[in-house]
Amino acid sequence: MAYFMIGSNDYSSYTSGLKITRSTNYNAQTNAAGDTVVDFINQKRVIEVEIIALDETIASQLKNDIDAFNVRISFRNPKTRALETNVDCIIPDNAIEYYTIQTNKVSVNKISLKFTEL
Repeated sequence: MAYFMIGSNDYSSYTSGLKITRSTNYNAQTNAAGDTVVDFINQKRVIEVEIIALDETIASQLKNDIDAFNVRISFRNPKTRALETNVDCIIPDNAIEYYTIQTNKVSVNKISLKFTEL
C-alpha cells in the first residue's frame, strides 16, 4: 500500500516519517469596549515528510518532482488511515540538502520536506 507519493512516483519505501498538522489563519481585533472579535480566514494542512538518505538517481527524480511551484501529493491520512490522493500543495525552495560522498557512492542526506496545502 502506498504511504507517500508525489504525482505518480511512489516514495513510500524512502519515507521515514509523516506528520500532518493544521495551520489556521485568522484576524483578531479588540474594539473600544474591550471585546475581541476573531474572524476565521482559512485552515490548511501542513504535511511534513522525512525522507531517508537517497542515492543520486532517486534524489534527482525527487528534485524533479518538487521543482514546480504547485505539487500534487498523495499520503496516508493518520486519522482515517485512507490514502488521500491528488492534494495540491506548495513546497518551500531549497528542500534538498548537501551531498555525502563515500567510496564510489554519492548520496543525498536525510531530507525533511514541508508541504502546505493550497
